[in-house]
Amino acid sequence: MNKLILLQLLFLLFLNCFILQVKGMNSGFKEQPKKIVLIAGPKSHGPHAHEYIKSVRLIKTMLDKSNVRGLTSEIHLNGWPEATSTLDDADLILFITDGRDGHLFSDVPFMTSDRMKVMQKQMDRGCGISLIHFSTFASDHFGKKILEWGGGYFDWQDDLGERNWYSAIKTMESKLVFQNPKHPIVSGLEPFVLKDEFYYNIRFQEGDDRVQSIAGVPGLEGRKGSGNTVAWALERKDGGRGFSTTMGHFFSNWKNDNFRKMLLNGIVWASGAEVPQEGVEAEFFNDQEVTLHLFHKTRKALVLTGNHHPAHPWQQTSLQVKSIIEENTAFFVDISTNIEDLSQYDLEDYDALILNYANWEDPNILSDGSKKTFVNYLKEGGGLIVLHFANGAFHFSLPNAGASDWPEYRNIVSRVWDHHSDSGHEKYGEFMVKVSNPKHPITSGVEDFLTFDELYFNQKGERSIEPLLTAKSNITGKKEPLAWVYNYGKGKVFQTLLGHDAKSFSAKQFQMVLSNAINWVAKENED
Repeated sequence: MNKLILLQLLFLLFLNCFILQVKGMNSGFKEQPKKIVLIAGPKSHGPHAHEYIKSVRLIKTMLDKSNVRGLTSEIHLNGWPEATSTLDDADLILFITDGRDGHLFSDVPFMTSDRMKVMQKQMDRGCGISLIHFSTFASDHFGKKILEWGGGYFDWQDDLGERNWYSAIKTMESKLVFQNPKHPIVSGLEPFVLKDEFYYNIRFQEGDDRVQSIAGVPGLEGRKGSGNTVAWALERKDGGRGFSTTMGHFFSNWKNDNFRKMLLNGIVWASGAEVPQEGVEAEFFNDQEVTLHLFHKTRKALVLTGNHHPAHPWQQTSLQVKSIIEENTAFFVDISTNIEDLSQYDLEDYDALILNYANWEDPNILSDGSKKTFVNYLKEGGGLIVLHFANGAFHFSLPNAGASDWPEYRNIVSRVWDHHSDSGHEKYGEFMVKVSNPKHPITSGVEDFLTFDELYFNQKGERSIEPLLTAKSNITGKKEPLAWVYNYGKGKVFQTLLGHDAKSFSAKQFQMVLSNAINWVAKENED
C-alpha cells in the first residue's frame, strides 16, 4: 500500500511539473497579430459621400490608436491590391467601393472571374470578409458566392437579369436597434439615431442560421423577417467570419460615437480578434490628423492626371512629382486619374492642386460641377501648379477635342498652347535653363541648370508675366519664358512649361523649384 501511495505521489508531482512547463511555454508564446486589408475604390460621388479613400485611411488610423492590441492593417487603393499575395495572410479583407446597379456604375472590383478565384482561395482558408455600403451590391451570378462568404447582398437583378430591385434604398434619419444584443459586435453600444442612405430588403439565404442581424431600422418598413436589417454578421464552417453593413453613405457619420464603435467592433470581430467588453474605443480623427499619423506629413496636395499627349508619360511623371515633393517638403501628395475628381474630392483637404493633364483627343466637356469647384477653390485661395502641356487642355484648337473648349481655363492658365497658331517646341533635347529672378522665393538659391526637355515657344495669353526661368530658343532666337507666377482670385498659381518626361524632372535644381513652388502657392512663404 505504501508503494502504491508513493507511486501516486510521484505521478502527481510529474503531472504538476508538466502543467507548469506547458504554462511557461504558453506564456512565452505571442499570438500572431490579426491582419486587416482595407481596400478602397475610386470616387464616384461628390464630397462628403462615398468617401472610400478617406474612410480606409480613417479606419486604419482609428484601429492603430484603439484599445485593441494585436492588429495590423494595410491600405490598397483603386479597388484591388497590386500584389494579390498580400491577401494570402490576411485575416480580414474589407471592401469599400462602388458596386454595379444594372447598367449604372461597375461591379465591386473583386467581382471578376479571375479575382473571384483569388477571393475563393482566401475564403477557403478561413479569411474574413467585410463589405461596406455600395460594396454590398452584386449581380445574382456573384451574389451566390457573397451569400456563402458574407451572408447577404443588395439584389438589384430580377430573374431575367434586368435591373429590377428586390432590395431597396431610403435616405432618412431613424433609430437603429440591435436584434442580437449579446453579439460581440454590439459590445458597448446603445440604440442610436442616424441619418444615412440605408439599403434594406437585403437578399439573405432563407434559413441560413449562420447569419445574425446586428442592426436594424424599423422605420424602413422593409419585408417581414430581415427586411429592416442594415448590418449583419456571419460565421462560416471554415472559421471565417463576415461583417457587412449597408450604412456608410455620409462620411460625417464616422463622428457618431455609436456608428463608429459598431463598425470598428464589426471589423475587429470579423478579423477573428476579440472585441473588448466595452467595445472598440477610438476617436474620430480629422483629415490633417490622419495624414500626420499615416504619412508623417502636415499638408496635402493633389495631382490631377489620367490623360495626356501620347508622348507625355503621365504615369511616370506624376509619380515623380509626388516623390520630389514628398521628399523635400511637408506635403503628402495624392494622385487622381479622373479629372472629374475636381468635383468629387473634398478640395478643402488640399492646400494645392497640380495639373499634369491634357484631354488629348478627348472631346468630353469638363462638367459644370468640376468647373465651378475648380474656380471656387482657386478664387478662395487654393494653390495651383500647372505643368508643361497641361496648358494645352480644354482648348478649341485641340485635335479631335475642340468641343471641350473652356474659355475660363485661359484665365486660370496664363499661357496656353494654340494649335491654330504658331505655338511650338524645339526637338526634345538638352538645353540650359537660366534663373531670371533669383530673388523670388521659388527660385531663391536655385542655380542655372541643364535639363532634357522640350523648349516651348509662342505660348498664347494676354496676361503680363515676369519669368522666373528662361531658355534661349534656337528657332525663335529669343529668351523664352519657362516659369512664372500670378494670382487667380486669392489663389496663387505657378506655371512651368518644363516637364516633358521622367528625365525632365531629374535635374536637382528643377526639383528645388518644384518644392519651393508647392510651398509658395500654398502660401507657406509670402512674397
